[in-house]
Amino acid sequence: MVDAVAQYVNKTSYAAGLSATLSTNTSLIPTAAAAKGKDAVVVVLGTDLTSAHEEMDAANISIPAAQLALLAAVTKSASVPVTVVMMTAVPLDLTALMANPKVGAIVHAGQPSVQQMGVGDVLFGGKVPAGRTIQTVYPEAYGDEVSIFDFNMRPGPSLFPRPDCSPANVKAGTCPPGTNPGRTYRFYTGKAVIPFGFGLSYTTFKYSVVSPPTAVSLAGHLPELLAGAKAGFVSLDAIEAKGPAATFEVQVTNTGDVDADDVVLGFITPPGAGRDGVAIKTLFGFERVHVPAGQTVSVYLYPEYTDFSVVDASGVRTAHPGEYTVSFGIPETRKHDMGYAAHTFPAVLLPAA
Repeated sequence: MVDAVAQYVNKTSYAAGLSATLSTNTSLIPTAAAAKGKDAVVVVLGTDLTSAHEEMDAANISIPAAQLALLAAVTKSASVPVTVVMMTAVPLDLTALMANPKVGAIVHAGQPSVQQMGVGDVLFGGKVPAGRTIQTVYPEAYGDEVSIFDFNMRPGPSLFPRPDCSPANVKAGTCPPGTNPGRTYRFYTGKAVIPFGFGLSYTTFKYSVVSPPTAVSLAGHLPELLAGAKAGFVSLDAIEAKGPAATFEVQVTNTGDVDADDVVLGFITPPGAGRDGVAIKTLFGFERVHVPAGQTVSVYLYPEYTDFSVVDASGVRTAHPGEYTVSFGIPETRKHDMGYAAHTFPAVLLPAA
């Protein structure tokens, strides 16, 4: 990351606030926090393979306390808003960073292995970001609600004790069972710190859906697919052979003054969403496009027939007709002038009379 910044700024200075990502030794922080008078300040936080890797699970989803102490010291010293770059494969709770008024921006770079130079391009405007979060960022308390042994996606009572139960109580068998709040954006019932699919840009976008279908007929398509399903699964070859259930054209307009890429996400919200094991919504397609400033580009996304079905508690996939909503983008980005549009229509199992 030092090289990533130095490729744009000749007078780049660096100081290590901690000796390692999980270090609790804060003796280096006073020197590293001397940011007063600097024109720009970048703080790099996160985790590496010492926190989680194959055969070793992460102990929590919290940013290490010493790293938060480092950030607090830097933001107190800095004369300008601080940019935080997060390097982590674990979706750490970003609440403390978002609540700090001196943090001007957070760049979630994920775990880019050995190559970080491209992060500098984003920090200094050489490239316009178009990424979307591939994970739901949960609050820290999520890690204490559901056991890692509970593989259920849907919310509900857990058969396993709460993860924060003391070892003594675990041994005594007196731990209360946990409660699964649901896993991933499809079933999580809590309030995400950062929702799945969130992302910002250096420009703004507007979406509009062109001539959407008024209804989708499932007859003659979905029943045949489900008849050949095994254990709730339908083969990809069978799905592709049927073709798309509908076509949605989304016009993406770059309403800003910077040429940029945009990733259009298509979600489908079923009838009864979030109840009786039905998903809250499901991503059915996405497309990345380049949109010059002031221009409009069309994106085409296609839900499959199986997007209009559900898998019940016994693992059987069944047709799920009713009123559906297809949305493009996520509502949380609207206040940032990022694209969002939605369309509601019925999906019918029998042909209309």
